[in-house]
Amino acid sequence: MKNIVLLYALLFMVSCAQKKEKKDSSNTSDAGYFSIVQFAQDQFANFGGQPYTLRKIVTLNGKTDSTFVKANEMDWANVLKPFLESDISNKKYLDQYNFSLFEDSATDTRSFYYEAKEKKLFTRTLQITSDALNNKITAIYIETEKNGKVQKLFYRPLKIIQIQEYESPFWGKDKNLKVEYYFM
Repeated sequence: MKNIVLLYALLFMVSCAQKKEKKDSSNTSDAGYFSIVQFAQDQFANFGGQPYTLRKIVTLNGKTDSTFVKANEMDWANVLKPFLESDISNKKYLDQYNFSLFEDSATDTRSFYYEAKEKKLFTRTLQITSDALNNKITAIYIETEKNGKVQKLFYRPLKIIQIQEYESPFWGKDKNLKVEYYFM
């Protein structure tokens, strides 16, 4: 319960900071790119407090361990941190990403694809897949990179949360971490 309160506080602070930025920029449009922060808030508003059990699978450098975790006992702040850090909705990111829209009539889906124009940007790729009939988000995929640490993030609502991290330090061993949460 304490973790959920911490997550709500974190999301509230981030959303307040975004609102303040909107007030300060009077000459520009309020439009920005897709907001991971807002999406996370919506997910918690719709599904928070539900009695979900998740199967957590951690694979570190090829060694795997798993456990079951109750949703209300999870450290949501740490689980969501890499997703929230990848948010590109701030107006400072406008014109720094190439945007593409793909429609697939065979699966009735739409994919919104954002690709960084510069390699210096933390969030390199953001892909949102939605149902073409009702616009409901069915999957989010994100790639980030900073100082040689690559993250691949994936979320299917109420199905899976997946966080992969790859790191090749100048000295020492490579690190390959994958953490998966499967909703039961």
